[in-house]
Amino acid sequence: MEQLRVKERQLRERAQQVTNLQVRRERAAADLQVEQQKVAKLEKQQRDRDQDIVELRNALSAAKQRLSTNESQLKTRDWVISRNDIQETDKCLGSGGLGRVLEGRYCGCAVAIKQLHHRTLSPDLRKLFEREMDIASRCRHPCLLQFIGATQDDGNHLLVTELMEKSLRALLLQPSEQQLTDAEIAVIALDVALGLNYLHQRKPTAIVHRDVSSANVLLWIRDKRWRGKLSDYGTARFVGEVMTRSPGAMIYSAPEAATSLQTVKVSWLFVCLFCFSCCRCFFVHVVK
Repeated sequence: MEQLRVKERQLRERAQQVTNLQVRRERAAADLQVEQQKVAKLEKQQRDRDQDIVELRNALSAAKQRLSTNESQLKTRDWVISRNDIQETDKCLGSGGLGRVLEGRYCGCAVAIKQLHHRTLSPDLRKLFEREMDIASRCRHPCLLQFIGATQDDGNHLLVTELMEKSLRALLLQPSEQQLTDAEIAVIALDVALGLNYLHQRKPTAIVHRDVSSANVLLWIRDKRWRGKLSDYGTARFVGEVMTRSPGAMIYSAPEAATSLQTVKVSWLFVCLFCFSCCRCFFVHVVK
């Protein structure tokens, strides 16, 4: 009997051991399932990261392609014209800090000629000058001043454009001139808006003018009514480039122009002021 009781006790102990082993196995299986879920989650995260890397590489490749295209375009100096084809006159149309504007002729046609004061440009000024010419040579729209070309020899640099009647600022500062009608104000504002819209929608990279003012809106007459054209790309930038702060006239500048976070929206303040305030006395006051 004693041996029988010992055997039963051993059997119960073995059964308990088997039960414990089954519990451990079930726990191990549960832990394994949890670990497998973690591995699956990590694998999914890795696949997502790989996809992000592919997309970033594609975006970088496209950006490099656009940069290469822009650089190749900037290296093309198809705007250079010969000084021998330009005839200057003594009639001065205006002057500024960098040069004066004369009336002249190019290939037999009347044109405006901007003559820079400096015969030799510093490397920085030369870079800015060539940049302005490169941008102007690629902008073609009826509401933008037509750029013809510029010289790039050892003499004073000459910039040739179509000839206009006068600037909007000059018109507003002459009290003897007939005041603009509401219809002319709307038409000139629309002309400037169309020119800006062309720059902002330009492909592959939009252009921000950054200096829209009454001095840079030039006027001409059509059907006995003043029309406007936008000019001067000295402070223009491609979207995405580093933006210098406060590039243009502060009176026409949007608040964000004082920062480096500038978009195409900074150019619209002048149009809004000119179009929606028909108070000509306000503009005569701010341009003085």
